Amino acid sequence: MNLPFFTPRIPTLEEIEEQRLNRSRGIRGMIKVTGIIFLMLVAFLASMLLLTPLLELHTLEQEREHAQHQLQRARQAETEAYKRFLWMSDPEYFEQMARDRANLAKTGEHVVRRPTAEEQRKMQEEARKQRPARRPQRD
Repeated sequence: MNLPFFTPRIPTLEEIEEQRLNRSRGIRGMIKVTGIIFLMLVAFLASMLLLTPLLELHTLEQEREHAQHQLQRARQAETEAYKRFLWMSDPEYFEQMARDRANLAKTGEHVVRRPTAEEQRKMQEEARKQRPARRPQRD
C-alpha cells in the first residue's frame, strides 16, 4: 500500500531494543506462570501419590476395628452358649427345667408360677364374662 501521505517509519535502534525488552519480559512472565502451574501440578500429583495410600490405610484400619468388634461379639456369644451347654448338660438343671415346664414338683416342693401377660389378659376377659351385668341405678 503506497499512499502519498503515509510513509513507513523505520524504527530507531532504541525502539527496537525496547520492543525486544518488552517481548523478553513477556516471555519471562509466561515462563514464571508456566513454572508455577508445573509446580502446582507436580505438588498435586505428589499429594495424590502420598494421600491415596494413607486413605487406603485409614479404610483398612476401620475395617479391622469393625472385624475386631464382630470377633469380640462372636466370642461373647460363644462363651454364653458354652455356659448354657454346661448348664444343660447338668442332670439337675435339666430335671429342674422339665419340672418347671410340666408344673410338677418333688415331694415337699411348692410350684409358684406367675402368669404371662397373655395369660393375665385372658384371665381378665374370662372374669368380665362371668360377672353379672350391672343394672342401672334408678334415682
